[in-house]
Amino acid sequence: MPYAQYDCASSYKKDCVKCEPAGHPLPKPIIMSCGTGNGFTLADSGTTPETTTVGCPPCRPKTVAALTLDTTCLCKPMVKIEFSSHVHFVPTDNGCTSDCQLEFELVRICDNGFEDSLGTWLFEIEEEGDVFAETFNFIYCECNTCPGCCRYFVRVVPLYIDDATVCVGNTFIAGFAQSGCD
Repeated sequence: MPYAQYDCASSYKKDCVKCEPAGHPLPKPIIMSCGTGNGFTLADSGTTPETTTVGCPPCRPKTVAALTLDTTCLCKPMVKIEFSSHVHFVPTDNGCTSDCQLEFELVRICDNGFEDSLGTWLFEIEEEGDVFAETFNFIYCECNTCPGCCRYFVRVVPLYIDDATVCVGNTFIAGFAQSGCD
């Protein structure tokens, strides 16, 4: 049928599914926020899981991604945070097994209040002489949160690095929010 004779309005009504609120939830507006971050590179510090202590210089948290998500106008907001990064691992060339352990932490600060740790994820690797890059990601969801303006951060704590250099880069964070009820 030529375009000039095509009735968009009547064809749209026939071709589309009509959702009834009783059977299917109707879509609600979604708020989306994205952010990229900074990476970092760390080399072997001589620490091991047996000798690492909290507060040692190589164990300082490093913020690798951040975003702001304002859910003030949402009712019982549902929030989803997605984080992804690349971890590059370069063992030293000494014939030994190289390993590292990184802890990724998602932190939230709402309405200029206190920090709230939402979760931690562990990245561990042990290799003999292989250089490689691996993707590390996580997804965090929460329902019925309090509305407000929140800043989300991903921090990495290098728990230990042995006979290797580790680089965390290409970090990306995305946040989505939607009302949980009307």
